[in-house]
Parts: sequence; C-alpha cells; structure tokens
Amino acid sequence: MDNYSTEKKTILIVEDMGMNRQLLSVILGEEYNILEAENGLEALGILEKEYSNIALIMLDIIMPVMDGFTFLEYAKKTEEYKDIPIIFVTAETYKDNILKGLEKGVCDVIAKPFDPYLVTNRVSQLIRLTEGQKKKRFGQVQPVKQKEPGFVLIVDDAEMNRLLLKEMLHEKHRILEAEDGEEALGHLVAHQGEIAAVLLDIIMPVMDGIEMMGKAQSRMLLHDVPVIAITAESSPVKMQQIRDLGICEIIHKPFDPTVIENRINNMIELFTIK
Repeated sequence: MDNYSTEKKTILIVEDMGMNRQLLSVILGEEYNILEAENGLEALGILEKEYSNIALIMLDIIMPVMDGFTFLEYAKKTEEYKDIPIIFVTAETYKDNILKGLEKGVCDVIAKPFDPYLVTNRVSQLIRLTEGQKKKRFGQVQPVKQKEPGFVLIVDDAEMNRLLLKEMLHEKHRILEAEDGEEALGHLVAHQGEIAAVLLDIIMPVMDGIEMMGKAQSRMLLHDVPVIAITAESSPVKMQQIRDLGICEIIHKPFDPTVIENRINNMIELFTIK
C-alpha cells in the first residue's frame, strides 16, 4: 500500500507458553523486531518503556498473574497505549470471550495452532491499516470518496452462506450475490470501479473460485479490490494455489460472524485508504 513505512517495526508477544512465543517469533522475526512477555503484568512493564516503538501486540487470553482481559482493560484506558492494535492469539473457542475482546477493542483473533501465512498476513494488514487511520486523522491522506458505499460481491454456491454474509454486511455495504465464478465475472464487469470487496468461495460448480480469479485478474477486474477466500478447502495444494493468486485473506468454514465481520470491514477500509 502507498505510504507504508519500510522501517522494521516492533511487535510485543504476550503469551505464557514459551513454545508459542518462540513459534510466533520465528514466524514474524524476519520482518519485525520482537519483544516478549509471559503475562499481562510483564507486558505492561514493557509497554511503559517501549510503547512509542510498538506497532502491534499479540495477546493470549488465559495467562497467570494477569490475563489478557485485565491487560486489555489497562491498555485501552491508557492514552499512550490505547491506539496500539491488539490481536488475540488463543486456543480459546468460547464465543462470548472472543466477542468480549472485540467489544473491548481487540482488532482481530488468530486461533492456535498458528498458520504462518495467516499470521504474517493479518499482522501486516493490521499495522498498515493502523498507520493509514493515523494519517487520515491528521489529514495526511484522504479515503477514496464514493457517492455510495461500494458493493461487496458474495460468491458462494451455498445460499445459506450468502444469506449469513449478506445479513452481516448489508447495513454498511451494498451487496451483490453470485452462485458461481461465471456469474461473479458478470458482476465484476457490470460494476467495475464500484466493488469494495469480493468474498469468494473456492469450491463451486460451473466455474470455481480459482478459475474465476485467474480470468478476473487477466482482465484487470480486481485492481485495488480485496479478495477474501471463504472456504472449506484445506488441502495444502489448493491452499497454496489460493495464496499464489494474491488473495489477501483466507477465512475457513464454518465461519464465526462475530470475528469475520470485523475482519472484512478492516480489509475494506485498508484498501480505501490511500
């Protein structure tokens, strides 16, 4: 994205399990400086000294001494820390806890065990989004102006999935629907320049998501349009094909609306900040 600083940034990993801290450090250490804390209290001590250098915090929920929610409460009520983006990294699947975190200011949730591709993608995107939001607040950049909200194109052969996504997004975005890749290409042509994002299933009849992406890219129909794969596909070969196409996010089915609504809105905002 434009105006994204190339300076090596710092990430604070707050996690009581040494193996998980080490794994995240290996995944992220080539691109970022890493600071580590075993619990929320230790993390607050690091924040006090290093907050101006920290670009993002990866935060476990369940920890001894001080858990993730207590740390989050302190961080969000402290002026110097409150704008640092925070990602929950957790094996916690209790929906109420995840929803509570999002309501209290967590920007995203990454589930254990970690997928290196998703970890690096989401960290990079969230840092870029935060930088763009800061520049926008200070008048350094302006969002792309549209007379109306852009269309979110939902491409999925399962009607129930389209209904769930439509219900989740229709208040903020205009919605287009397609049952397969061929129908989606028609929408991309008819509404070129009006598409804010594409939510793309991979396994579909008539034309699957991989073929549709290839044809859309060859015709320059997806310039500056984020494409988010929402799929039950899990085979390593197919997943690599999806990544090679330049899809900016992968969300696995069955999906949790409480998490992905926030993620989709963040992705759309990221691509509209210049």
